[in-house]
Amino acid sequence: MKRLLPCLLVLGGLALAPPLPAKDVPPRFKTIEVKHFTVAPGVPISADFVNFFYDGLLAHLPKEKVAERVVADGGAVPDAEAADSAVVEGVFTEYFKSGGFKIGHVNVDLKIYRRSDHVLLKALAPSLPFKPSPLNRDENVGKFTGGRAAFFIQQGLK
Repeated sequence: MKRLLPCLLVLGGLALAPPLPAKDVPPRFKTIEVKHFTVAPGVPISADFVNFFYDGLLAHLPKEKVAERVVADGGAVPDAEAADSAVVEGVFTEYFKSGGFKIGHVNVDLKIYRRSDHVLLKALAPSLPFKPSPLNRDENVGKFTGGRAAFFIQQGLK
């Protein structure tokens, strides 16, 4: 019993120790240009939702370490950075509003191209869920799902 107690204390201390900090990963691209997303025919998404989604995506791409700098559609990218830059385009393919206890989702087809020669780097089709809430308005859902799209882009480029 006397030997068991110190072992348990050491193991308990290891279990409660904070994890080591992750290495700070540099962003994948110098600059990324985000084109304004389009809506597939028959998908019930408002123009306000598209704008809020776009704002959320622009805000979260640097946070997710996808690019050092993010420019909006048509933004200028220096020629020296063109080889290390990308373009993101997207189309909303489905929108299911949440209600009651059902989780809503937005489906998006994303394409990421290299800016210098327009070669397709990655095609993604994430389904971006959001929780049901009486506070779900275009702004809340758009910015949240835009942030989730940035996460999916970061994960897809690994």
